[in-house]
Amino acid sequence: MDLGGEPMSARRSEGKARFSGAARPSRSGIVVLVTTLALVMAGCSASSSPSATAVVHGDTVPTVSTLGPTSFTGPGPFAAGEDTLQLSPGGPLVEVWYPATRAAVTGRTQATYNVEAWLPPALRSLIPAGFTGAVYKTDAYRGVPVAPGRFPLVVFTHGYSGFRDQSTFLTSRLASWGFVVAAPDLPDNDLTAVLSGASSQGIGADVVEQQHTITLMGGDNAATSGKFSGHLDMSRIAAVGHSLGGAVSEALAVADARITTFIGMAGATVGSFAQSSSGPASQIPHQPGMLMVGTADQVVAPSGILAAFGSMATPKRLVTLHDFGHLVFADICEIGAGQGGLLAIANEVHITIPASLKKLASDGCASPDTPVTDGWPVIRQAVTAQLRHAFGFDPSQAGLTGLRSAFPKTVARNVSVPSTAS
Repeated sequence: MDLGGEPMSARRSEGKARFSGAARPSRSGIVVLVTTLALVMAGCSASSSPSATAVVHGDTVPTVSTLGPTSFTGPGPFAAGEDTLQLSPGGPLVEVWYPATRAAVTGRTQATYNVEAWLPPALRSLIPAGFTGAVYKTDAYRGVPVAPGRFPLVVFTHGYSGFRDQSTFLTSRLASWGFVVAAPDLPDNDLTAVLSGASSQGIGADVVEQQHTITLMGGDNAATSGKFSGHLDMSRIAAVGHSLGGAVSEALAVADARITTFIGMAGATVGSFAQSSSGPASQIPHQPGMLMVGTADQVVAPSGILAAFGSMATPKRLVTLHDFGHLVFADICEIGAGQGGLLAIANEVHITIPASLKKLASDGCASPDTPVTDGWPVIRQAVTAQLRHAFGFDPSQAGLTGLRSAFPKTVARNVSVPSTAS
């Protein structure tokens, strides 16, 4: 296996890979056939600015004039709406990003989040009144309706000591490309729990919470029926996660047959799959998956991700990012960047961060690591293209091949192994 280049002879049939999640076309057959034919015939070189959607397998899918390795680096045709749900009364909060019309957000202010919200009460009391150093502005908008249409569901899982909003650079962008993204706080692994010294119940508990999130989004209940009812395609669900969340997403794919594809970003089960003696984390997912990692990651060893990739079921893809650290897959390095980052902000307000967490809060945020924002375009591209291909919206893998050529300073490896059944 040539791990240093684009797919070659052993992988040239990757475009033939078939995914079981594909459904039969809806009655708008002519539109579907014309759109699909255009996507198959499209070349791979040019980026495109989408201006239209088509109905594909019953879902409202943004179209691109030329499908290629930069097609999804910019925003999609939708604006990103944002809402906050709750799994149960008093339970974890779930942040949801969803497609909205551009007209619906005209004149509105972009949503923000404040990391202070995840501090335990004792630490929060140390923050001076009016302090805004930990506030981050996103590309989403609150209080807007869901765009007309039906969309796939992406369940996003944050990392250890992370929080549900930690990767809005990706989650809000996915909403603009026609996905509904639901991200719950993990109550025993989020920033609040870790700073409070809470004990983790393990990946199994996190998997159950993500299953409850899927049920929440697809259920007919007061939290979702008014806004998302009729807008979700529950036959196309992806599990995406960062760090610990990557391992959770992989275990979720094992535990839940509703998952069509999974993406682990700097977070496969330690060293390889099937490390646990029992439960979902003891097995290898059968669904098509993609792993991503930065070559300079000091939290999750790139060699461990490579080992996990070797044991994955096919079809599968590995993308490594040259000289990027662990937090290239999150907003965290950009929060308070002008003030020295989160660790500097914590020091300024006299909050002591445990030594064990300092690397988790800073890996990849400073030289010699490449700035995280340089890696965001290819992450958005690869994740969006993987989802669209796995869901059957783009029959061709033209959105995934050619990443090294399109991002020569960013992508170190882009390896694909096609399905053994293809």
